[in-house]
Amino acid sequence: MDNILKNILSQKRISVKEGLEILKEFSTLQIGQLANIAKKQRGIKDEVGFVVDTNPNYTNICDTECLFCAFWRKKSHNDSYVLSLDKIVEIVKTSYHNGATTVLLQGGHNSSIGLDYYCDLIKRVTKEVPGIHLHAFSAPEIHSISKYCKMSTNNLLKLFWSLGLRTIPGGGAEVLSNNVRKKISPLKISADEWMRITREAHLVGFKTTATLMFGHAEKDEDILEHLLRVRNLQDETKGFLSFIPWTFKPENTFMERKISKEVGGDRYLRVLGLCRIFLDNFNHIQGSWFTQGFKVGGLSLYYGANDVGGTLLQENVLKSANNPYKAGIDDIVHFIKSEGFIPVQRDTFYRTIKTY
Repeated sequence: MDNILKNILSQKRISVKEGLEILKEFSTLQIGQLANIAKKQRGIKDEVGFVVDTNPNYTNICDTECLFCAFWRKKSHNDSYVLSLDKIVEIVKTSYHNGATTVLLQGGHNSSIGLDYYCDLIKRVTKEVPGIHLHAFSAPEIHSISKYCKMSTNNLLKLFWSLGLRTIPGGGAEVLSNNVRKKISPLKISADEWMRITREAHLVGFKTTATLMFGHAEKDEDILEHLLRVRNLQDETKGFLSFIPWTFKPENTFMERKISKEVGGDRYLRVLGLCRIFLDNFNHIQGSWFTQGFKVGGLSLYYGANDVGGTLLQENVLKSANNPYKAGIDDIVHFIKSEGFIPVQRDTFYRTIKTY
């Protein structure tokens, strides 16, 4: 504890070995103490960000069939769908009029959707709803679109950039360990491909987020492999806006029978605290009221988080796994204030819109 504390205070980088020691041997309170100190060492104030956003999905048809996902459907399923561009624009306009500044748009890997659909989607949203920021197409989606359209991922990213897309969500990372990915999503891109596509995006000019979805088949060592990969890429490109760890929701998934119980708040806070301690080149670490509820979401602010994500006016993926948590702006502002922090509404680039 003393040695790691000295390293944090002197801004010396924490090694993988030390990260494992923290996760395996330190008490939850000790991890919280170190995460708080690491947060202050980065000059992060008592402000906590949130964004007013919506998260529609343009299709639930997906050929990747991840074992942890309750959202995907085969094309032949009765409840499979592809949204028309008119419907997507309508959703975005409604969200904008309800106060949203960002639309997080993702969907399944659907071979029947052509390149024109994605291009027209970017053009129409940016032109018809210029007041909202389009944050769209995670690395696995970029990979599948490029495969179906017979175009390299790098050229596809350059095309999307030319049409006005500027940021990409960090979804599809799950755990960046190929051993884990073979168990939970064998048909999805590898950890190396996720890293390659994200690096390409950064070099084109995109800013992205990075996520970690844990609480299924991973070990502590896999979590550290994930964090090391992300930290190294941030050193190289400085293209990540934030890091977002959240927990697996097993209900209605193929993995439900293999998971004895969902990861609880203690494990969540331990991993979250480690993320703040280890990822010394990230300003923004996001706590998750959305997967943990407001009690643990509030505690996350004492475990290194300085952001709580979005209002998610519309959300379908975790809803399919019966995630019960919802919130409006007033709810989020209240819970941040009740923990003694200052709520700050931000945009996708973490620029302040309004301080409460």
